[in-house]
Amino acid sequence: MKKLVIVLLAAAALGGCGGKKATVEGDVAAYANKMVVLESVYSTGGMVADTVTTNSNGHFSLKVALPNNEATFYNLHCGERIIPLILAPGEKISISSVPGLIDGYTVEGSKESTLVREVKNIMAFGVAKLDSLATLYNKTTAKALRESISKDYTATYLDIKRKQIEFIVTNSGSLAAIYALNQRLPGDEVLFNGDTDIVYFRLVADAVEQNYPNSTYLASLKEAIKYYDNQKELADKINEAMSSPAGFPELELPDVTGKKQSLTALQKDRVVLVDFWSIAEEGAQFRQAELKEFYEQYHDKGFEIYQVSVDTTQPEWIQTLQMQKLPWVSVCDFKGAASPAVMLYGVTSIPTNFLLNREGDIVAIGAYGDNLAKELKNLFK
Repeated sequence: MKKLVIVLLAAAALGGCGGKKATVEGDVAAYANKMVVLESVYSTGGMVADTVTTNSNGHFSLKVALPNNEATFYNLHCGERIIPLILAPGEKISISSVPGLIDGYTVEGSKESTLVREVKNIMAFGVAKLDSLATLYNKTTAKALRESISKDYTATYLDIKRKQIEFIVTNSGSLAAIYALNQRLPGDEVLFNGDTDIVYFRLVADAVEQNYPNSTYLASLKEAIKYYDNQKELADKINEAMSSPAGFPELELPDVTGKKQSLTALQKDRVVLVDFWSIAEEGAQFRQAELKEFYEQYHDKGFEIYQVSVDTTQPEWIQTLQMQKLPWVSVCDFKGAASPAVMLYGVTSIPTNFLLNREGDIVAIGAYGDNLAKELKNLFK
């Protein structure tokens, strides 16, 4: 997997402000009588939490109630400078900013915000050096000099990545590590090495859970890891399907007892209907009754049904199977629309089915009622 999508903050999880407030005071050089904006960070963008005007000396002070009384990411806007912060309940933070300098601000009173500044400087100084080398490279045509600059550029790039990974590992239990996970050099989509980056995301999730078990950032990080796992599972299944001599993508999903059932094993020399459905599907009982008739008519001749539920609630699914006494193979991974099986077969609506002949070729899609009866009759002549 070449890209891991990370959502820093689920906006829906924010709400119910209360508890201790955080205090932010600061001095901004050459920024008298101007607006300072404190913006909370959301997955879909920013939301203004508070604003204040500096005095004639560039000093400001504000207090903010933190959502859910939890440590929260913020951006402090002082003109063109944006200062990333992580504010915790009861903290009193002091900031000093000098516009125009790469590391032109300091922060005291917040360990997490100090760590964020460290990450920001690693990336900012690194990008500045890379830009400088790129400019030198473009200004010269001498082959030897270009090769030398290119080597320096590569070494600098790898050094930035090394420092970023080192920070993440060293500070894995901090929210600043989540901030570090999401920093990218220009043009980069991955943290370091796409396929193995997930190791660092898991490391941070496990460590942050010890210090911030109720943090919405942790919940979002876990969702991102879950998304990665689903995408990898899908990719693995696609690769497996492409390497399979069968004409259909393989599925291996748990049945009502938790035992994994293989579609390939079921299909051998048999006609199989791969049926995607849901217990909430309108008319499901009628359709199941119809399938029972086909199953009874052709099962002894080599007809099987591999029925995939796209439900997410195990007890209701099991209860439905028991009530309807379905005689065929019923499976479900309880991932709903995010199931790799759904994506593997390109299912966009429920119900959907795929009819496989004895050779494993898909001979019909979306065959129901008379159409399914006709297809089965032809296959069992």
